Amino acid sequence: MRILFAFTLFAALPSATAAPTSPPYPPSAVIENITWHWDTLRSEAPGSDLWPLTWANDNNLYAAWGDGGGFGGTDQDGRVALGFARIEGSPEHFTGSNINGGKNASNPAAFPKQGKCGGLLASDGILYAWINRQNSPWPDVDEGLAWSKDAAKTWENSSWVFPKGDGNFKPSTFLNCGKDYAGVPSRLEGFIYFYGVRQGQDTNVYLGRVPTDRIHERAAYEFFCGLSKNTPLWSTNLDSLHAIFTNSRGLCDLPTVIYHPALKRFLLTIFHKGPGQLGIFDAPQPWGPWTTVAYYEQWGDMGAEGHGLTCSFPQKWMSPDGLTLWCVFAVYGDGAKQGIHAHDQFNLVKATLTLHRTAK
Repeated sequence: MRILFAFTLFAALPSATAAPTSPPYPPSAVIENITWHWDTLRSEAPGSDLWPLTWANDNNLYAAWGDGGGFGGTDQDGRVALGFARIEGSPEHFTGSNINGGKNASNPAAFPKQGKCGGLLASDGILYAWINRQNSPWPDVDEGLAWSKDAAKTWENSSWVFPKGDGNFKPSTFLNCGKDYAGVPSRLEGFIYFYGVRQGQDTNVYLGRVPTDRIHERAAYEFFCGLSKNTPLWSTNLDSLHAIFTNSRGLCDLPTVIYHPALKRFLLTIFHKGPGQLGIFDAPQPWGPWTTVAYYEQWGDMGAEGHGLTCSFPQKWMSPDGLTLWCVFAVYGDGAKQGIHAHDQFNLVKATLTLHRTAK
């Protein structure tokens, strides 16, 4: 992750708007196009990756990073396995500070040597995180829940895990909505939703949920197992899992899903492998049916070598009409060193949506 900082108005790299290649779902009937304004790109925290986000009750964004020093640090300076940061202000003028671990952090690292976070959620004043426990070589790792009641200063771990093992389901990301999980559509209220994959079988994404007041109880978790007349079916039996998203090209391990209130749609972003290979999809429900907003092979003029990690559109930074978004993303490897040079760091870029005329 290398640092660069630039802010002007609009400009797009030519290949960033190239026609998508072989998307797994039909085109969106709501969103016609997404335009990337690459000259707004701002990158910080060189050497730190992942960067899942959530919007907390103090009106700040909270983020997690891996294998670096976070804001103000480098790959080695302040390096921790997993750290947490607070991001204040507008996307044009944000400031990031390390709250737990990292360079000049206000609190010592809860995960100095082991741990990675793919998903964060703020709900009822508490921060929740899915934690890869890093207790064996990837992907053979246990996945557990952690939570912070003091805005990321300190963290507690669940006594239970979703265990490692070939074919075992492991959650990795949460569905995020508004500030402190506000604005959840009424039909979904009362539950926290999360996404994950089966170990070693990362062409499919699966969905689970848990009552908001029982998230600490493993026995309260249930999983999407299909539809009956468009009504979702849920089961506590993991053997009944039914995929909600499939891409045969693989690498579906870190899907990011956020609710877009102006469009009343769910946006799913996921890399189908390398840094330039990004897919963006929308749906009326957290389980689909998905349609394709964009599907890239050279997003940001980046290549296929390496890995795309996370890509999200925090609701806090959406315009009131929902047409202007800000994307936070993390990518890694030789492909990420090409084009916009986004390798291994916190990256932020502006995007604008064009809707189909019938959707306006």
